[in-house]
Amino acid sequence: MRIWAALYSLVWAAFFQFVLVLLPLPDSAFLLDLHAMLGIVILALAHFNNSVLRKTEAPARLKRIAKTTAILATAQPVFGVLLFLNVVAGLSSIVLLIHLVTALAIITQASSVATGYDMWEEREFVPTSRGPV
Repeated sequence: MRIWAALYSLVWAAFFQFVLVLLPLPDSAFLLDLHAMLGIVILALAHFNNSVLRKTEAPARLKRIAKTTAILATAQPVFGVLLFLNVVAGLSSIVLLIHLVTALAIITQASSVATGYDMWEEREFVPTSRGPV
């Protein structure tokens, strides 16, 4: 898989995760299973992207953001299991908020890395000799 495709795949997987959660469907085991499976895909893509980017000459900032995204994706299943098992009685709304904020951070950072890498790969950031515009 091309690097840019893997980077954008993470963005789309995270997007569909939000759509899945926001669907006005009754709670069901199927939706929960689908949510968990998509979460595993997101986790795998985040770590794959981090691993692949480390091997490129991409800017260090993109590599740091990809690493942070992988760390956040690793934390997400912990929050999900806590919510599923209702282990932290009375604090489930706080854990849910952390789970949501982390998911928003993942999609935001994944979008940033995908766009930044795409621009870097296409050399769109290189100044031209046309002078001021």
